[in-house]
Amino acid sequence: MPLPKRCVEPVHVSRGTVPERLSVPSELEAVTNGTLANTVRQLSSLSKHAEDMFGELTREATNLAERTNVLQARIDRLAIKVTQLDSGVEEVSLQDIQMRKAFRSARTFQQQLFSRNTMPSAMLATYARCDRPPPLERLNEFRDDGRDARKFYTDPDYFFELWRREMLQDTERIQHDRGKKVRQPRGGSGGEGRATRRVRALNTTRERHKEIAINRGE
Repeated sequence: MPLPKRCVEPVHVSRGTVPERLSVPSELEAVTNGTLANTVRQLSSLSKHAEDMFGELTREATNLAERTNVLQARIDRLAIKVTQLDSGVEEVSLQDIQMRKAFRSARTFQQQLFSRNTMPSAMLATYARCDRPPPLERLNEFRDDGRDARKFYTDPDYFFELWRREMLQDTERIQHDRGKKVRQPRGGSGGEGRATRRVRALNTTRERHKEIAINRGE
């Protein structure tokens, strides 16, 4: 079900009635004035949403500009290092190369992107107007399995637990594949009949997300 992010209010400008306790000389004029007032309220709501949208775009553009500046600074430093390298002058032995540790990037991937802290202000206001869940935690004392009764109604950690179980299954599968031994074929003798070991590429959800993030330049 789609959830509207912003809603211009009031939605119906002319859907109103004149109170019976008020005696107005012209009912049509009263309805017209009410419609005009609701139209002004709609324009005010539209102006508020427009300010919120442009503020959000400004923050996103500022964040993108900062990331671009950081990337340009890294490129400049790398260009200086590349120009200073000369393979003909400095000789490095094979033993020194093997003793050095492999390069490991210090890039950290962002986590918990969809949290309350990163929620847009318009969506946060809509979330605040939602009804609170029923107090099902009062039924916990009557349960024998020790589970929280509210989680049967709503569970914010459901997708995280689903992702965690998938990661554990991938880890167990990788360990199981590594523990398999290469079987010798029945036919043939010597090294010619020996089966060729095929290295299976890692195909975990974490590696896929890292590859997608790197391809997007994040």
